[in-house]
Amino acid sequence: MTRYLKAESLKFQRSVSKRIAVLFPVFTFLLSLLSGSMMQLSALNWWYTTMLPGCLSILCTLADQKDGKKLGYRAVYALPVSLNKTWGAKIAVSGLYTAASTAVLIGAVLLSGAFLHGSMPAWYVCAGGILMIVTTLWQIPLCLFLSRKIGMAGTILANTGLGVFFGILCSTKTLWWLCPYSWTMRILTPVLGILPNGLPAQSGDPLLNPSSVPVGLLLSLLLFAALTALTARWFRNREAG
Repeated sequence: MTRYLKAESLKFQRSVSKRIAVLFPVFTFLLSLLSGSMMQLSALNWWYTTMLPGCLSILCTLADQKDGKKLGYRAVYALPVSLNKTWGAKIAVSGLYTAASTAVLIGAVLLSGAFLHGSMPAWYVCAGGILMIVTTLWQIPLCLFLSRKIGMAGTILANTGLGVFFGILCSTKTLWWLCPYSWTMRILTPVLGILPNGLPAQSGDPLLNPSSVPVGLLLSLLLFAALTALTARWFRNREAG
């Protein structure tokens, strides 16, 4: 598997993906400066509700286009390689770039705490960053699949536009766990104290119940495993077509 990861990583060398992974969080942080004392809350909330899904969508479509834009993966299918491992490496490297992008934003938020009175505790910010990464992993195989089917524009619109709409709409509902896009927003409320709409949660708000955290984490990991297996099977079967 190591060879597949190295091969996939080489495709990202000197590519626009690295710049995107840095520019998205930097832009989010700079934009949050307009919020004054609320900048940390704003940066984190804007990241996981909008910017992270958008960044992830672009990184995944770029990863797909490395092999699929002109040749439709025909060059890959002609090689004596494991298609399961090839697809898995593409998911893994896309995930690493997405995680690195989130880490840039978290680092900027932590550094800003040195200049703010009453800044957010570093532990909660770091925990929130980890939860953002884990609960959005399932979007990676989904976006790679969507990129093959509907292209970059369609993938960004579907994963970001519909994700923001249904995420905010469903995250405050009793059956929030039925909507994958609501999981990140819901479980970060008790961790960061931020409501899905970006406002600080008030004491006594039912969304502050920490029981949503293990539920959201478990569902995210299960969906990631299921989508990885299903899309890998689809990718492997396309060789015959």
